[in-house]
Amino acid sequence: MKAAFVVQRYGLEVCGGAELLCRQVAEHMAKHWDVEAFTTCACDYTTWENFYPPGEDEVNGLRVHRFPVTEWRTNCMPEFVHLCGRMDVPGHTREEELRWMRLLGPWAPGLFDALQEKRAEYDLFVFVTYLYCSTYHGLPRVADRALLVPTAHDEPSLRVGLFRDLFRLPKGIIFLTPEERALVHDRFGNHGVISDVTGVGIEPPRAPDLDRFRQRYGISGPFALYVGRLDLNKGCGELFQHFLAFRERSSHPLDLVLIGQEAMPIPVHPGLRSLGFVSDEDKFAALAAAEVVIVPSLYESLSMVVLEAWAMGTPVLVNGRCDVLVGQCRRSQGGLWYTNEAEFIAALGHLCSRPDLRRRLARNGARYLEENYSWGAIESKYRRIAAAALPHLAERV
Repeated sequence: MKAAFVVQRYGLEVCGGAELLCRQVAEHMAKHWDVEAFTTCACDYTTWENFYPPGEDEVNGLRVHRFPVTEWRTNCMPEFVHLCGRMDVPGHTREEELRWMRLLGPWAPGLFDALQEKRAEYDLFVFVTYLYCSTYHGLPRVADRALLVPTAHDEPSLRVGLFRDLFRLPKGIIFLTPEERALVHDRFGNHGVISDVTGVGIEPPRAPDLDRFRQRYGISGPFALYVGRLDLNKGCGELFQHFLAFRERSSHPLDLVLIGQEAMPIPVHPGLRSLGFVSDEDKFAALAAAEVVIVPSLYESLSMVVLEAWAMGTPVLVNGRCDVLVGQCRRSQGGLWYTNEAEFIAALGHLCSRPDLRRRLARNGARYLEENYSWGAIESKYRRIAAAALPHLAERV
């Protein structure tokens, strides 16, 4: 069976959870299907500036079709800022929604046209993440053979009216957590669309060199870890406030190490260490060396960092106002959660002073990960939902 994965950015240089999920699933499903990818030339989602050359490319053995973005933007563009504000209040028009979507991007007419022109060449199109133009303008052109991996969470964008029709179009939907499925069904009433809950597999290195990591970055003492884009939208502002309050009120000599691209100012404090973008080898070593991994995001459809932390034997502390993160911790018994500064300080202090608790939570998380997020299980679920959504292809799936 010939399958095309469609996503807004695709490449080893791309930093983004949905994009990484797409690439990893595509590479693993290539064991079962003839897989290619359709995407833009962009690498940076804040501008959509073309980074890769247009045309055919190859990434880890998969053919990638790249199309140029013809309209760039910035997050501070006055029209875009105005329309983002309009999307949050009732009374805006359909025309405003469509203009907002175009500015949200990536606007790549060549990609949309190619999907239309090549639809007969592929048995299946898998669109990853609901939010961007690549899905909104691409999926309707191949809806009769499309699966959607929405990576949806309870954010203002999900309430924009133009998505009501989109979530009813695909032949099947692949959710990452039960909470995501419940959210989408409640929001769009699309219970009739075939769906399943799956996730993404984790393949950490077997023996990360913790001493080498500490020596490379000059880290000697205990530390908590944040991995991801350093962004207000990821809860980092609140994280910094909570952690600095913890340092003021606690005697624990705990630092906070930050890994990821900086999209906001980082407070100057001896207990905060920002390492920037690091290799996967160093990331997994950091995950294994940390006392606890903190995930402060309010909006998640599935936290891969949580899964990676459990894979490396480390418990997590997550934002308790995010149903998905709390659900992951409840089902696994692999982490604690907080809803305010006082709870953050108490939970982090409890974890710091109880190594036995950290070990127990980490074991629980690792067991849950092994039972639910092996790549064999993920691949089987993708094959099953493809067969159910496109029964005429069942024998080939």
